[in-house]
Order: sequence, then structure tokens, then C-alpha cells
Amino acid sequence: MRVQFQTSGGIGYFPGLAAPRTIDVDALDDATRQQLTTLLQETDFFNLPARMPSHPGSADYQTYRITIEDGARRHTVNVSDPVPLGPLRQLIDVLRAAAGGDR
Repeated sequence: MRVQFQTSGGIGYFPGLAAPRTIDVDALDDATRQQLTTLLQETDFFNLPARMPSHPGSADYQTYRITIEDGARRHTVNVSDPVPLGPLRQLIDVLRAAAGGDR
């Protein structure tokens, strides 16, 4: 499974530093891989809409673009802050860490 993760927008956004990060899930440590797999199931990721509804006034918030490729399945979801606590927020946090930190 491969994940492409990109953060854009927000205060202090620099487009040149916001290139998508590709994460090879098979190369992650066992604990992170298991956590990521569990969160994908809990969010029912492949059935989420391509664009999650944004909240009023969210123009200055960060937007996350998550693309998951798993075999023949490929799905992209765009979601903006504030992402409520729960599996989707946890998924974003795990992907940020796996992509190389807080971007």
C-alpha cells in the first residue's frame, strides 16, 4: 500500500515546501503500519467523499490531500482544518509523522 500525503494552506504556507510526500506503508515499522491500517478501516477511507465539507471561515486553515493506493483501489480525500477528533484526525497525525514531521 502507498500513501501520498500533502498539506497546503494555512498561515506560513510556502508552496515550494509543500510537495506531496509518498509513504510506502510496507516500509513502516510494525506498530505504525498496524495503526495506519486500523485507522483506514475505522475511517472507512475508500468510502469517504473526495472532498470533505469545510467549515465556515476555514480559508486560512490547512488542507490535507490524502491518496491511498492499495492494489487496484485508489482513492483521494481532501479535508480542511479543523478536523474533529476521531479516526480521521488520528490518521492525519500518523501520516504527518510518517511523512517526515509537522508540515
